[in-house]
Amino acid sequence: MAALVKTEPRAASAQEWERVGTRESPSWYLDPLVAEQRRRIHQELVWQWTRGLAIQRVLKTDSFEEAHGNDCILFDLFPRACSLGMDLSLSTARRAQLRSPNERVRFLVGDVVNLAIRPGSIDAIVSTSTLDHLDSRVELERAIGQLADVLRPGGVLVITLDNPWNPAYAVLRWASHRGWLPFRLGYTASLSCLTRCLQDAGLEVTATGALIHNPRIVSTAFFRALRLLLGRRADVPIRALLAAFAALERLPTRGFTACFVAACARKPLG
Repeated sequence: MAALVKTEPRAASAQEWERVGTRESPSWYLDPLVAEQRRRIHQELVWQWTRGLAIQRVLKTDSFEEAHGNDCILFDLFPRACSLGMDLSLSTARRAQLRSPNERVRFLVGDVVNLAIRPGSIDAIVSTSTLDHLDSRVELERAIGQLADVLRPGGVLVITLDNPWNPAYAVLRWASHRGWLPFRLGYTASLSCLTRCLQDAGLEVTATGALIHNPRIVSTAFFRALRLLLGRRADVPIRALLAAFAALERLPTRGFTACFVAACARKPLG
């Protein structure tokens, strides 16, 4: 296994995520077809928003999916680029490295609010639901500032956060703080707030979006019930339901049904 570079993380969060990283299957709640959907949607979004950009070095701000899930996106996101995944948990970074089929993908242990990466050295950053585990808006703004700093001029940041306007979000956050979920949800921002934070960090917001419209909690419980009853035969009804939920993106209510808000921000030249 390739050597892992370790930087100094925030102690409390590092311990919390290390407990998650040592679990056998912390992503047990995610149905395989939902994982496939999440992987496809995120990869297509990144490819769309980075089209035309020469990418030699890419950073992903956490490695939970690469270590534990079928929704991993980094291994084949930019196959010819030098790709770097980071995580607060050493166990997660190590497991992601062991799972990687691509020798150009490496993992390190580090903190997104205190990056140990050379400024201006990254062409593209992918941050999928990482910063919404931080504790406050101050930490969110600091992390965005750190990411902006390591981007090269002309580089792109693709970021997603939990959608605070989704009715299920408050319930999920409440449950996570009582230990009922594999990890704890922190502070998140609305799309307008995220846009302001990116602009305050000196980035130009070039696109925004709302992703994945499966009704949180309800769809997870229903899909698990279908799996218990039907096994692999549950693929057909689950695929049909996912297609129906995806149609919600075309409705005016998409700002409430989306699980995640997304933004693309470019670092100005000069």
